[in-house]
Amino acid sequence: MADGVIFGTKHSYDDFGMILSSKDIGIPEPKTETVSIMGRDGELDLTDALGDDVKYKNRNLQFTFSLINGAKDWAAVLSKLSNYLHGKRMRIILDADKTFYYWGRCTINSFKTDCTLAIITIDCDVEPYKREVNSASEPWEWDTFSFVNGIIYINEVTIKGSREVNLINQAKVVSPTFECSDAMEVEHQGNTFNLPAGTTTIYDIRLQEGDNYVTFTGNGTVKINYRGGSL
Repeated sequence: MADGVIFGTKHSYDDFGMILSSKDIGIPEPKTETVSIMGRDGELDLTDALGDDVKYKNRNLQFTFSLINGAKDWAAVLSKLSNYLHGKRMRIILDADKTFYYWGRCTINSFKTDCTLAIITIDCDVEPYKREVNSASEPWEWDTFSFVNGIIYINEVTIKGSREVNLINQAKVVSPTFECSDAMEVEHQGNTFNLPAGTTTIYDIRLQEGDNYVTFTGNGTVKINYRGGSL
């Protein structure tokens, strides 16, 4: 399989015969907010005043492909590609970064052809964070795991009395979901939350980048689910 991009469930080379010649991965622009106050030097920065993280605008991706058979099959490929992705929202996974996926809307920006070459450019307007392909509730897999920035998550624990667990997270702040076999409690940063039997998302637990320690109290099993994100 040639290096390329998976759009939704289809691969740029395997399904469309397109060779990735260049890619432009844009960096999302922070949503900053400043206020000028009389009698005060500089600006008052309110960017993260209402939360515990910086918010970002969407980011732009652009991919340029050439057709392996040159220009002779351009009509069929262009129609097939347009019907599949033009204007639609889907997952976008780079072969060079299989641990994460982007989520957003794809459009065919341009198509050029001459006697020997056909070039297709695809633009993607995506969410600022790329998300992990596997969430914390799913076993990690060799084919998508990155030994550079991948995390092996604790996805299920057995509680007998009290147990501390480290919920390691990527850069995006997220809230975990707990699926408990029996009612129990979870403590995080001095705050205690009740967990009934079943599935509960605790939005007041905000997992930061790196280590996040929680302590479960009770008896039973807990499945832990959250999906990390990175810029």
